[in-house]
Amino acid sequence: MHSKLSYKEKCACERSDFCTFVYQSEGFNDVNKKYLVQAIVGDRISGLLYVSGTLTGWSFVAGIIDSVLFPGVFIYALLHGVVDYKVLMPPVLFLSLNLIAKIGYISYNLLSKVKFYDILISSLPYAGSAYLLKKFIVNDKVLSKAIYSYLKIKKKKIQYEILRFFHLISESN
Repeated sequence: MHSKLSYKEKCACERSDFCTFVYQSEGFNDVNKKYLVQAIVGDRISGLLYVSGTLTGWSFVAGIIDSVLFPGVFIYALLHGVVDYKVLMPPVLFLSLNLIAKIGYISYNLLSKVKFYDILISSLPYAGSAYLLKKFIVNDKVLSKAIYSYLKIKKKKIQYEILRFFHLISESN
């Protein structure tokens, strides 16, 4: 299947983890693989998966920060009996800067491929990645299946790395 691609397609596919996954997957026949590679290396979904993956990781990190920052402010306010702008400023500032940074990141990477309205929705906390995938890929069953399989494997790898980082599993697992 790989030999049927043009030189430019082969090079683009070699640089894409998702394309390599599709090419090596046994869950797709040659016709579907060719179709998926064309969609991946063509302009159809170029950059969309990368941005979606980045937003997923971004949401994970922001979720950890939110789970520490917001309860910390609440506990501080209860213990000190003070709720004013100084106490509420860190979470509001973090949320605002996070939103502005996401809008900038998504605009920089996908402005020519998506509408500004989609950029705004994609920048919402925790929902951006899912929105992008649903909006632009859900109607294509073959592509949806490939992305779902790919993201499932990536999720397992990320979970493993996080557990390994916190020394909750050994290196040999």
